[in-house]
Amino acid sequence: MKSMTMRGRASLTGGTRRFEDGIVAAPMYRVVPLLLRWLRLMQRRWSVAAVVPALLLAGVMVFSTALYAVVPAPKNFVLIRGGEFTMGSPESEVGRDVAKAVYKQFGIDYSETQHQVRLSDFYMSKYAVTVSEFRSFVEATGYRTDAEKGGFSFIVIDGQAKKGEGVNWRYGVSGSVRPESEANHPVVHVSWNDAVAYGEWMSKKSGKTYRLPTEAEREYACRARTTTPFNTGNNLTTDQANYDGNYPYNGNPKGVYRQNTVPVNSFTPNAWGLYTMHGNVLEWCSDRFGGLYYDECKASGTVTNPAGPVTGSIRVLRGGSWNNPAGRCRSADRRRGTPWPPPQRCWLPPCVRPVVSWLFIPALLLS
Repeated sequence: MKSMTMRGRASLTGGTRRFEDGIVAAPMYRVVPLLLRWLRLMQRRWSVAAVVPALLLAGVMVFSTALYAVVPAPKNFVLIRGGEFTMGSPESEVGRDVAKAVYKQFGIDYSETQHQVRLSDFYMSKYAVTVSEFRSFVEATGYRTDAEKGGFSFIVIDGQAKKGEGVNWRYGVSGSVRPESEANHPVVHVSWNDAVAYGEWMSKKSGKTYRLPTEAEREYACRARTTTPFNTGNNLTTDQANYDGNYPYNGNPKGVYRQNTVPVNSFTPNAWGLYTMHGNVLEWCSDRFGGLYYDECKASGTVTNPAGPVTGSIRVLRGGSWNNPAGRCRSADRRRGTPWPPPQRCWLPPCVRPVVSWLFIPALLLS
């Protein structure tokens, strides 16, 4: 008996068949021969009457394996296999002290203390949510964003953050209405509340649980098993990500400064198929921000599926932005922001990249 197959190129690694479109097939060819051998052994040792219940049990096991055989990922989502990793950065990592100094100016504790984290499987979107996708949400629900209700958002003109009256998700980073040519750019000027509302709409529409990633999930997915400052290695160039190329990492050559976002499928994805995990737009996480939360985690030993501090109103942002220096786009770099309104003039309009919780249920129920 063979595993169920789906259209797409597949490779077989570690006993799991993985397809380009995110489908995972269980190795039934390994299970069934073992069951048959077990049944033959029982038939030789016991009566037919004793074998009947065993046959029923075997049938249930094969049927269950078939149900689990093909688990389709949501469209444009990648299955991120859980595991243990070192979260945070070493003390020697260039850029860490700069981030700490920025927060110190505002009297805010900040830490990238390395600690061990264990995560469960989850799906993550390959891309940040686009203007087009967010428009579908608004048109389907009549939802009004916090920027629309508040009547403003912050924009960047000539390198300076300014209050943009009437600016909302339909606008770009400089305060102009997005042209249709930017429909595939990440939507900006969305608050944490807006991001959560988008996930709730997706959940209701699909029957799956869409949500914001935790800070740990975001870093784990960004790193894709790397331990360097970026998933590209010890440097990040503007051929690899969208940031302010006037401020390269660790004295490397300058790059370009595009002064705008770029399409969500720009540049080469990381090893797990995720695009623009560095730069382009900051992305909301579900966690509350805790400047010294990492130290608490380290003191607890290995933490499993951490979800951030249990109290507080400030939320986590990750990934860096189109107008940040390269050092603020590091895998371990941490940012913070109020769900709404923007906390200060240097606030930058973030975006959202949803995840779907991995549910250990048969594929027929998941799809």
